[in-house]
Amino acid sequence: MPTMAAITVKNAANADVIFDAAVPSAGDKTPARWVATLSNAIAGFRANFSVGTKNNGSQNARIMEFNGAVPVTNTVSGIQTLAGKMSMQVFVTLPTNVDANSVSDGYVQLSNALVSTLIRQVASTGYAPT
Repeated sequence: MPTMAAITVKNAANADVIFDAAVPSAGDKTPARWVATLSNAIAGFRANFSVGTKNNGSQNARIMEFNGAVPVTNTVSGIQTLAGKMSMQVFVTLPTNVDANSVSDGYVQLSNALVSTLIRQVASTGYAPT
């Protein structure tokens, strides 16, 4: 079982964004939560994500659920306001009845596809490739 820790990622400008370890998981079905504390002085406007896991119905896989949000703000008359929120949900089925290296390799392939240039363009434009 992994130990809760802060996670540093790169933003679109290649600058570090630190997601502080906010709440560790209390066990199955209870997600761990991270918050980019330095991203905004207002707590409700901070980027955040959570990851939780649980068994599937037939008990032959673990289901991983990732939920994240990055608020987008505007300043109107000197007051910061929430203009929108970019959110992401990812559900991953991790089989437990096969070797762990195969599962790990599959996860690496698919998660790298998610951050590939083409899929990032899809996310930027809102349209699938034609």
